Amino acid sequence: MCGEEGQSLVEVLVAIAITGLCLVIVIAALSTGSMGVRTAGDRVTAENLARSQLELIKDAVYSPDPTASPYPTVSPMPGYSVAVGIEYWIAPSGPFTSAVRNDGLQKVTVSVSGVGGTLLALEGYKVDR
Repeated sequence: MCGEEGQSLVEVLVAIAITGLCLVIVIAALSTGSMGVRTAGDRVTAENLARSQLELIKDAVYSPDPTASPYPTVSPMPGYSVAVGIEYWIAPSGPFTSAVRNDGLQKVTVSVSGVGGTLLALEGYKVDR
């Protein structure tokens, strides 16, 4: 009988192996893509929280001692935390220090953390005007 040849077991196994390899590559690409999207989303959320916190502090009245009379803070979304650090300028030409001083200039550092640790830190300045 002519034309009734089938496929051998080796040919079928090779075809299944190639299909399986292609599926593994597609799943790995989708997984990597979803992790990238999640990381980018966390970064955008952290940046929005940090910028909102800096704007809130810049809009507030200057506090010579923010440890006694703290600046207002934003309410972070679940899964995120916002920390504010203040350093004080040593007039007339000195560096910033963590000791409370009232020389009219403060460096404000806002850090946003998530599940994986610190996501973003932004710095700004608050001036006594």
